Amino acid sequence: MLKDASSASTFDYDAPIEGLQASDRYTIRLKLNFPDYELLPNLTTTSLAAVAREVVEAYGDASGWVMANPVGTGPYRLKDWRRGQRIVLEASPTFRDERYPEPADANDRAFAKTLAGRKLPLVGRIEISIIEESNPRLLAFAQKQLDFLAVPNDIVPKVITPDGKLKPELAQQGVTLQRDVQPAISYLYFNMEDPVVGGYTPDKIALRRAIGMGYDAEDEIRVIRQGQGMPMTQIVPPGMSGHDPAYKMPVKYDPAAARALLDKFGYKDRDGDGFRELPDGRPLTFKIASTPAVIDRQSDELWQRNMNAIGIRVEFVKQKWPELLKMGRLGQLQAWRLGNINFTPEGFVFHGLLYSRHAGFSNLAQFKLAEYDQLYEKARAMPDSPERTKLLRKMSEIVAAYAPWVLLAFRIENVVVQPWLIGYKYNPTYQYPFQYLDVDDSRRVLAAK
Repeated sequence: MLKDASSASTFDYDAPIEGLQASDRYTIRLKLNFPDYELLPNLTTTSLAAVAREVVEAYGDASGWVMANPVGTGPYRLKDWRRGQRIVLEASPTFRDERYPEPADANDRAFAKTLAGRKLPLVGRIEISIIEESNPRLLAFAQKQLDFLAVPNDIVPKVITPDGKLKPELAQQGVTLQRDVQPAISYLYFNMEDPVVGGYTPDKIALRRAIGMGYDAEDEIRVIRQGQGMPMTQIVPPGMSGHDPAYKMPVKYDPAAARALLDKFGYKDRDGDGFRELPDGRPLTFKIASTPAVIDRQSDELWQRNMNAIGIRVEFVKQKWPELLKMGRLGQLQAWRLGNINFTPEGFVFHGLLYSRHAGFSNLAQFKLAEYDQLYEKARAMPDSPERTKLLRKMSEIVAAYAPWVLLAFRIENVVVQPWLIGYKYNPTYQYPFQYLDVDDSRRVLAAK
């Protein structure tokens, strides 16, 4: 693990860091504490891109960021940036002589036959329009102001039929639909250190399992996500390394079984108000963190209805997302609905969200279990293989047993493409160039012209 070389506000680039060295102007040398088979794909992401020291010193702001003056070796350079409105990129005249490759996939050769061998970049200018509201995005696409558009869930019915096909009126215009499962997961985590829902004793495990069995994730997919998802069956999404198509975590929506489990472990309605108390008779209130966003208000209603059905009183802690993240990392939230997405093909990263050494950062559940950690560390030192997948399955079984999460949905991304855009292929792994934590699917769509 690399540690900050300075606690001061200005990073000391001359301070030695064991494990990270610049051997010369063009070479960075990394020394690891353990074998890391995720390193190479992670080095392809924007967050781990190397930036020349003179660029940081010349353009860095008070926080050390140089985003307003990006300098690199890529095919494009920043021409114009109007924050919150538009980004314009233009082809760099000094980009190296690189050619469009011959696709290895036979299905890709048809659309690439006129592109193979041509000098990159093919497009001289790219305009990225920042359009926050969904309907204006769709209108801009309909008016042919955008070449492609990732479709937000709230306007899916205007673009896609219930069986997942493109609307006929768009298909007649030559528009095409590309869709795939995102390399993403969504879940509700429990704070394992919370006195009400946390802990590793049978009564606390039963409470979390009952809450999971009492929540209808398929209803969330149908109503809130407009059908653009599928129930999570394990920690790793389809199409990523570590996904096991033969495995499904044994947690299903079953409110009758949830009520029976609560009864068995002493969570009963003792005062006749319709809501259960803790086994010792104290009030039981399940508190879920939630933002003011529309999608979260819809989720709140679904959780309220589902928890009422099994006799659990639920309250919502309403704050803006950055404040909730701070509270979550400090262990101040009882539960929170979150999503994580990764932008390499490696699915192992999702298991790190429950690794004890990540508690207080990405492991917001504060889940700490030696058996899980041992499997995680063993799997981390292995390449993608059937043997590692077996270890990940055991880790998923532990998650099912202790229930630190309620698994919600694997998300489906839909992209509509204008007929004149040649060679575009949606790739869910590389659609967005960095890894991040998100809760609101409707925030993320960029449209390019």
